[in-house]
Amino acid sequence: MRNLKPQKKSNSRNMHSLGVALLLLISLGINGCSLGVMAGKMFFGDPLRTCEFTSRTKVDLSEGTQKVLVICSTPESIRSDYPSLNYDLLEQITYKLKRHDVKVMDTGKVATWLDDNGGSWNDVDELAENFDADYIIHVDIDEFDYREPNSPNLLRGKAYGTVSAFEVMEVDGLKRAQEVFASEYTSEYPSHLPVSIESESPKVFRKKYTDRIADQIGRFFYNYHSGDVI
Repeated sequence: MRNLKPQKKSNSRNMHSLGVALLLLISLGINGCSLGVMAGKMFFGDPLRTCEFTSRTKVDLSEGTQKVLVICSTPESIRSDYPSLNYDLLEQITYKLKRHDVKVMDTGKVATWLDDNGGSWNDVDELAENFDADYIIHVDIDEFDYREPNSPNLLRGKAYGTVSAFEVMEVDGLKRAQEVFASEYTSEYPSHLPVSIESESPKVFRKKYTDRIADQIGRFFYNYHSGDVI
């Protein structure tokens, strides 16, 4: 009987700690589902969310030896206003993927090849033939702006496009790219009120917004904690 007493005290302390923690959350005005989520994070940690690419393909790009090529494209209407957007997104998306252990091909090689080919390419098979990659991620931005329409003193980022991934295979001695993932991408930041140029310069805001786009697109391809802030 003597051995049971310490165990009862320990269990009592644990229950008391749990009760105090829950009462603290309630006192902060948290209820319902939010209470359950925060209590779960407190005791079990912030769960890791599986990215959409892995969910659909069962391939984790951060764990294998697969080499990934990232390519970005925009229509002429966007390139005329933002000529560096393709390269800016290419560098930032590549950086995000590398930080999450995805083996991404050097952006310098991709940029050089694009320059040598007039900044454009015909199809994904052409990329598969010219680069030693196992997967190709294509970010196609159809719309992009960071200025509020008809309000030259206000800033709000908006972007729309498609994110695709292709697996490179050898077919009859030739490299071919087969689409294995595709998703639409829509972004608006900030969603409630635009930012005044008096509080943030257009240059700083644009850099911040393209970095946000890169992070959102990167999350299609690497796992992340649900509490990670973009």
